[in-house]
Amino acid sequence: MNHKFDELTKNLAQTVTRRAALKKFGLGLAAMALAILMALTTAATAATVGPLIELSRPNAVGSCDSGFLSLPGTWTLDDAFEPVVAVNPINPKNIVAAWNQGLLQNIIAAVSFDGGRTWQQVPIPFTVCSGGALLGAADSWLSFAPNGDLYLSALMANSVDNRAVAVTKSTDGGLHWSGPIPVSASTDLTPDHPSLTADPTDARFVYVIWNTGDGGGRGTSAFSRTTDGGLTWEAARTLVQPASHNGIQFSQILVLPDGTLVDLYEQFYSTQTKKPITQTSLQLVRSSDHGQTWSAPIYAVTMTPLYRPDGATLVVDPETGQFVFDPTNPSFAVDRRNGNLYVVWEDGRFSNFQYNDAAFSMSADGGFTWSAAIRVNKTPLNIPASSRQSFFPVVAVAGDGTIGVAYYDFRFNDPSPGLPTDYWLVRCQPTSALPATNPANWGNEVRLTDSSFNMEACGTIGVQFRPGEYYGLAAAGSDFVSSFTQVDGDNVTAIFFRRVAK
Repeated sequence: MNHKFDELTKNLAQTVTRRAALKKFGLGLAAMALAILMALTTAATAATVGPLIELSRPNAVGSCDSGFLSLPGTWTLDDAFEPVVAVNPINPKNIVAAWNQGLLQNIIAAVSFDGGRTWQQVPIPFTVCSGGALLGAADSWLSFAPNGDLYLSALMANSVDNRAVAVTKSTDGGLHWSGPIPVSASTDLTPDHPSLTADPTDARFVYVIWNTGDGGGRGTSAFSRTTDGGLTWEAARTLVQPASHNGIQFSQILVLPDGTLVDLYEQFYSTQTKKPITQTSLQLVRSSDHGQTWSAPIYAVTMTPLYRPDGATLVVDPETGQFVFDPTNPSFAVDRRNGNLYVVWEDGRFSNFQYNDAAFSMSADGGFTWSAAIRVNKTPLNIPASSRQSFFPVVAVAGDGTIGVAYYDFRFNDPSPGLPTDYWLVRCQPTSALPATNPANWGNEVRLTDSSFNMEACGTIGVQFRPGEYYGLAAAGSDFVSSFTQVDGDNVTAIFFRRVAK
């Protein structure tokens, strides 16, 4: 939680950089080729969109307040953010979402056994308000094993400076959970963003990976695994060690059909320790023995997000200049049928760095080579540049190979008060004649929000809107299920669910 337990304690005074960001949006509009991508067509079927369901309210822990953090801003105990979602492979009607409730105080799950029509809230027993012993928890991640066991990883803490990565397990589809088992090293006081992967080829193996850092997002990636279905966990060890002034973020392990593990991660480069980022790339390491040994790092893709001066991605309210906090986290997925690897991230190259779009790249050879980045979001190009910002992309692959990418944008913004924001899903069903590397083969955009919500009503920490850093998208057969953040009718930052069928 370096981006949370550390960065959230900084009340940013960014008037100068906000003004510079607004000025940048006004440059170069005449040079944009507005009609090029607007004319693209895609042969695809219409989608059936299920009901929009609010998951996080009423608050599952009520008014319970552990007092873990008190920061400037508008964040309340009812506000929720950073949802993830997973689907049970042996019972696809069993869908589980999880999120952070309040200001890093609780992790709450919502469980469905009817494909997402009805839900039951389940507090995860990490914190005192949820039946545990600690004061704070955050950064949840879910993964089902092939036998239906469900694992959740998260950060847990009693203070900002002393936290650990822990794992808990459910054997009944998410209704009941074991006590948390710490898996990070006792000497590692700054773990951040753990992700967890249950091996779909062998239920005995589950892998957890996280970032360590110095409070500035720089550091190594660390790794632990279980070989006995979560009964015991191996001692944490460093998986990738970059130079001291560089860093790793948002690592995630994917499993290819032949059992090979691929750890994809984002690496930052700086010329000096704690200096601004000068380059960002996607890299990976591979293992052919269930994570016992790993290859040397393999360079995959250069990422070129439009950054703010403080190193976060530039997402800005066009009228007020207020920032949406966005740490440039990529999203990864694997097609379990053929082993294709997919990644999406925010990138400024398609607009000559006026704003960020959702970029996509893929590998068809296990991560050794990658396609050129393409723009896949369908945000219109005939609107002001400041309203074309696309952010927080996330990718998943349906059972029939259809690729889905969800993202936010401001396409309906106008000079009126407020910042209308929407969440979208765009899809591609690749074939040999219609590969995913061609932007023309992406379409079928679906609006996941019923109507625009006002980003300016989102909970703030410091002076920034804070909808979260990642969002849930998963496959349920040939359908996509999405868990995401939006402001509800009571101006509470809440978690919503929606299912999209072909």
